[in-house]
Amino acid sequence: MNYIRWIQFLLIEGLGYLLFTGLLSAEIVINEVHYDPKGTDSGYEWIELYNNGDSDINLQGGQILCGGITFELVYELPSFILRAHRFLLIGESQVTQAQLITPLGFQNGGTETDGIRYVSSDGTYTDTVLYDSPNTHQLPDESGMVATSFAPDVPEGYSLARRIDGLDTNNCEFDFLSESQPTPGLPNHRYIDYALSSPEVYYSDSFWHYQVAVKNLSSITTNISADLNIFLDESSIAEYIVPIIAPGDSLLYEGMIPVEDDLNHLIKFMLTLVDDIDLTNNQYTIWLGESESQPPVINEIMYNPLTGLPEWVEIYALDSAKSDYILKDKADNQCSFSLPASSGYFILSSNPDSFINQYPGCSPSLVLPSTGWTSLNNEGDSLYLFDQEQNLIDQMSYTGDNFHKGISLERYLTDSQEVQWRYCLNELGSTPGQPNSQTPSLPQFNGTFHITGSPCNPQKGENINIYYKLKSANSYVDCYIYDRQGRKVFVLANNSMISSEGNLSWDGKDSSGKYLPRGLYIISWKSKAQDGGKILNRQFSVVLYH
Repeated sequence: MNYIRWIQFLLIEGLGYLLFTGLLSAEIVINEVHYDPKGTDSGYEWIELYNNGDSDINLQGGQILCGGITFELVYELPSFILRAHRFLLIGESQVTQAQLITPLGFQNGGTETDGIRYVSSDGTYTDTVLYDSPNTHQLPDESGMVATSFAPDVPEGYSLARRIDGLDTNNCEFDFLSESQPTPGLPNHRYIDYALSSPEVYYSDSFWHYQVAVKNLSSITTNISADLNIFLDESSIAEYIVPIIAPGDSLLYEGMIPVEDDLNHLIKFMLTLVDDIDLTNNQYTIWLGESESQPPVINEIMYNPLTGLPEWVEIYALDSAKSDYILKDKADNQCSFSLPASSGYFILSSNPDSFINQYPGCSPSLVLPSTGWTSLNNEGDSLYLFDQEQNLIDQMSYTGDNFHKGISLERYLTDSQEVQWRYCLNELGSTPGQPNSQTPSLPQFNGTFHITGSPCNPQKGENINIYYKLKSANSYVDCYIYDRQGRKVFVLANNSMISSEGNLSWDGKDSSGKYLPRGLYIISWKSKAQDGGKILNRQFSVVLYH
């Protein structure tokens, strides 16, 4: 067994972390290839090169070869300095982000082995990716021998990507994977599986304590940290940044739970890692006292998505009992689905494929298969969640508007632990598959309102914030922005329900998303408590400048 084969053997047997940290480090590698774009291929193919070395390299004279029956030249690189640990995207005419444009015409696989090869200008170094099988035409691998290791043939629209940027074992089957979310010119996704291990709570020395381990279940590592959050009755009590963990290793976290009464409390452990392939082992809940089984709830809804995007409903399952459920609307339309035997945030959508494309940060494993759909009325509707015995276990109602298009409604708990609904506070407008947004801390102020951020320069990312403290737990509010001529230029709220404390934020843009001219603007506020009473009217003046 030669040196290369021996290294491959060690890696496949589980020493990927050792190899990743420096044992194998080729220089220029083919890092990702998009050889079978969705629809027509012409104009949309691309290849990404990566400089895995520590020195800048001039690629002038290097060649890209395409292999079908034999390897043939498709492109000779011009003078281009590829910086250390940077990417070069070479694409066809419709790949707008490509640094170099050229026809490519890669083979699509499908029946036999095809390949792509990079050759250095002096011909002494090559990097080859071979995909699909059988190897009918006996295309050679890096050793010059007939190849026996092949990357998968990816579906249309997918890319072929290295599982770790730059990792090159000369074993295409191990090095490459099918990528549903291509990353041209950017780092590849790392599909790592971190898991919570042995979570527990215990009483000692007159205090409650928690203990949990975070374990890397993968055979490779990641170059980014994870986040571990500990919650007491939905309020965060501890946050940890989990450093990089070697394959098979784990880290232990422990601390004290701030409980001073004899009531039963819920402790939730939540682990977050970008590109984690299995989210079912990233969350765990424990009651301090006797377990109190809780049914799933409707947690977040997108009733008025951006044009062309799907509606969706998020179900939060606190306990991990697998069962069947039915979601109905006021018109008795229904959606039938099953929850898996794990706790977490799960998505129902009118178009699951479109949802996955819109929210690449939400793992497809959280999108549940379902039958039927409850169309969410933009003017308002009611949703009812039933268990398999047709028992009503949760419900919610909303009054819609067109001023929160693309922003979800989310469930939250007031200080008195009362369930209420509000528009998502996250800057992205929604948090599918994740905990709902957290209410920002209010600045200290006396009275009902406090305005910050004026004068404001919107083009520098500054905002004007309207902080409020109302007497009623919930109120309906209208909040409009007017210019000095009395023209309504933006709507912050239109008969929108808000909680007793919070803020509305304005980015200095008009209703079409354009920055408004510098000058004086008037904020008009009108609110009324949900249970009736007097109308609260206020006006505030603010200034924009550029």
